[in-house]
Amino acid sequence: MTFLLIGVGLIGLLGIAAAYRFGFGVMSEIADKNPERLRDFTFPVWHSHSISEHGFLVFLTSDSFANRSAYSNHSTVYLWIMDVLYHIQQRVPVLSMRKTGACLGMLATLLSIGFVACKRINGTIATSKLLLLALGFAYVATAPTYWIATAKFNVDNGFIIVMPALVMLSHYASQGGWNWRIFWCWAVIVTLIMPIAGVLFAFGLIVQNIGYGIPFGARRFSTPALLATMAVIVYLEPVVAANWLGFSSSNSPWAFRSGLDGDITYFSNTLNSVFFPFYRRPAFLIIVPIMLVFVQWLSRQKYGRSMAGQPVVTDWAFIVNLFSFYALTLLFWPQAVSIHPYLYDAVLVGPLLTWAMINFAGRDFSAHAFTLWSITLAALVMFNLTSIAQAARNTEHAYPTWSLSSDKIG
Repeated sequence: MTFLLIGVGLIGLLGIAAAYRFGFGVMSEIADKNPERLRDFTFPVWHSHSISEHGFLVFLTSDSFANRSAYSNHSTVYLWIMDVLYHIQQRVPVLSMRKTGACLGMLATLLSIGFVACKRINGTIATSKLLLLALGFAYVATAPTYWIATAKFNVDNGFIIVMPALVMLSHYASQGGWNWRIFWCWAVIVTLIMPIAGVLFAFGLIVQNIGYGIPFGARRFSTPALLATMAVIVYLEPVVAANWLGFSSSNSPWAFRSGLDGDITYFSNTLNSVFFPFYRRPAFLIIVPIMLVFVQWLSRQKYGRSMAGQPVVTDWAFIVNLFSFYALTLLFWPQAVSIHPYLYDAVLVGPLLTWAMINFAGRDFSAHAFTLWSITLAALVMFNLTSIAQAARNTEHAYPTWSLSSDKIG
């Protein structure tokens, strides 16, 4: 496994370098010229005032601190991580928070996907399988939704940081060892980075327990209940700090995030939140990875065999865990997803790409299938890099402005 993960890391570095060369570098440098709420408004306050004055809160504008207005939706631990990136940028300006955070987030995501993919490989690996996995990880490493979002939008994008931890937590949760130390290690990491992810993940485990017919009061309910309780406490910490220090809230209200305010300016229905959000991210950037997984499924129904010669069995517990955060967020706060696709795409496309890679890892391929899949993945890598390059050239819109019918949009 160590050898394979080193290979994944090297492929990841090449993919990151390609994404940087063909657009991410230019886009991030342009975006970094604009005021940024962590770098320009929040951390300077942190380092010029005592903790009892700022409470490790976020300030959205230059006068928010003076006006006693604070944003409390980020966990303190996540902000500490971003503060480390801020200090790195202060000492080495070329390593901006945006660039360093995006590159480290992608590398961590690749290694986490590599880990769970390796766990699903049995026996020796043929050269053709290694080449196919290499192309697959190159496809993941150049995902345009990731690089465009991190280059052109929020630096404080906790979704790219929590995604690799969610992959690991989903893996260990699917193994059934909810009392294992390693499970709780990843559960704590997810909760400290993004507590709402911990709450929704726990809720997903509870729903699965009910589906399996496990009676309430059984020990299997205690783990998600404890995880949810811990996550709620971490979530409320900055909220309590803001109220204690007398700051008014800059957070969006729950009714607005859920769409229950009835305003259709930003949100009409849940389906549109995914494929046609208010901030227009082209639908094909989501449809392509969905179609990849769908074609894999069709192929497996007819030709699928594991490396041991047995029919491939989908690890549905892992898949459900992996998508639970995005699915439940879409259920409870669809308007937030519609307004911020550049944030939530990380926990939609990330699971899709993870699913695709474990499908490749768990199957044997004939010579014909290898040829077709290698050409397909190479074409998808080219598609990704082209999308990044087009977004870099587009100064009026964040994303490439064409549709599946070849018409320009936006």
